[in-house]
Amino acid sequence: MAIQARHFRQWFAFLILLALGGTAAWFLMPREWSQMQWEIPGTPSEYPLAQLLRPWLILLGCFLPAFGMFLYNRADIMDKYVARTWLTAFIMCTAILTLIYIIGDFADNVGDLMNLDSPLAGTFRFYLSQLPMILNLVLPYTLLLGTLWALTKLSSSSEITGMLQSGRSLLRINAPVIIGAIFAAIYFGIFGFHWAPNSVLYRKLMFSSLSQNHNDDSSHSSIYKNDAESRIWYLGNPPGIDSPGEPFRQVRVEQFSAPGKMEYELFADEASWDQASRTWTFRHAIRRNYSQEEPRQLNDVPVFAGNEYQTLKEHYSETPWQLISPNVRVDTQGTPALQEILRNGTTNAKYIRSLETEWHVRIARIFSCIILTFIAIPSAITFQRRSAMSGIGIALFLAAAMVFLYEFFPTLASAGYIPTWLGAWMPNIIYIIIAIRLFQTKLAHRSFMEMLKGLKKTPVHDHP
Repeated sequence: MAIQARHFRQWFAFLILLALGGTAAWFLMPREWSQMQWEIPGTPSEYPLAQLLRPWLILLGCFLPAFGMFLYNRADIMDKYVARTWLTAFIMCTAILTLIYIIGDFADNVGDLMNLDSPLAGTFRFYLSQLPMILNLVLPYTLLLGTLWALTKLSSSSEITGMLQSGRSLLRINAPVIIGAIFAAIYFGIFGFHWAPNSVLYRKLMFSSLSQNHNDDSSHSSIYKNDAESRIWYLGNPPGIDSPGEPFRQVRVEQFSAPGKMEYELFADEASWDQASRTWTFRHAIRRNYSQEEPRQLNDVPVFAGNEYQTLKEHYSETPWQLISPNVRVDTQGTPALQEILRNGTTNAKYIRSLETEWHVRIARIFSCIILTFIAIPSAITFQRRSAMSGIGIALFLAAAMVFLYEFFPTLASAGYIPTWLGAWMPNIIYIIIAIRLFQTKLAHRSFMEMLKGLKKTPVHDHP
């Protein structure tokens, strides 16, 4: 009966996670699809494949915990024990570092956040929107810290030694840790695909809006250029990034038939976008046409299309999101947006290198989560009553050095000194070599000091 009760509890937890994942997917996927229709130009049938992946990645993220519980239920007793110990440490480290980041950021920006219409609810919504970005920052290092914490605990109580004596290898003992790291790396990749850069963009635009002088309408103005369709938008009072349904006010659109040759100007007090028909409606508007005859005369007088202000509808490809979120920083662009910019091309070679480097870095950093776990495993495990502090110190140093390397090598790649792919993957290459060396040392039951001594060259003796 006890065994049946335990199995019931395990599979009941699996069913609960499955139900929670289904509920989250039911809520989040339609919301993401609606957001895509607001952001992406064209009809849904014209969306690039990378953009269409966004709802499916959310679906994957919703059901990963249930799949993890399924694997846990299929594991044996020893694997379950290691998995529970590691997961508890990992969740605690993630929660602590996330909370520390939020408290520090709130202390730095409390003045701006108090200017929100509803400070308490607005601050909660803001940090909820920042979670993908925060988790994308801390996950590799909470994996490292959680693995160090869990395995140091198991090693100090000689449980690792007992597991080794059962006939299992060091890698087999840590199989649950490695699988957990792979799950965390998948979440890291999901966050970095679109939502973490989007959080950075939301943060940038929100604080920019809060810091503006609200009594000066000119401080809200912005310009958007559509080079592909030779069109320029002048927005006197655009809505905020958190007000997608609000109309644009004080709008002027300049349409060019050729470089430097204006076809018409459109002035409107208000412009709104209909998501269903994907058309712009300009209210209290007037259109001014310019002669297209050649050669043009300096004294050409524009012709007004109608004598009175009217309501006009235009099928412009721009979406409200494009108008209020100009593409100014690489780190604010999701991976689909990076691919679109690379595919469309640009004359700025340096900008192209930055985009290509960022694209490779986002993929490489997914694997850095797993590599840091492989660094932590041999660093935390000790034998023969040796202290684990030296190994933990080396692991923390290597984690800090990885932060520097992920800035150093991509900077070299962006500047054109090394290939873009090499600049992104070089830190991983270096750390894979280090991880292999650390595992070799630990499998031989040697300490780090013994490893360093082994690296010294053996003196060469002359033979008679």
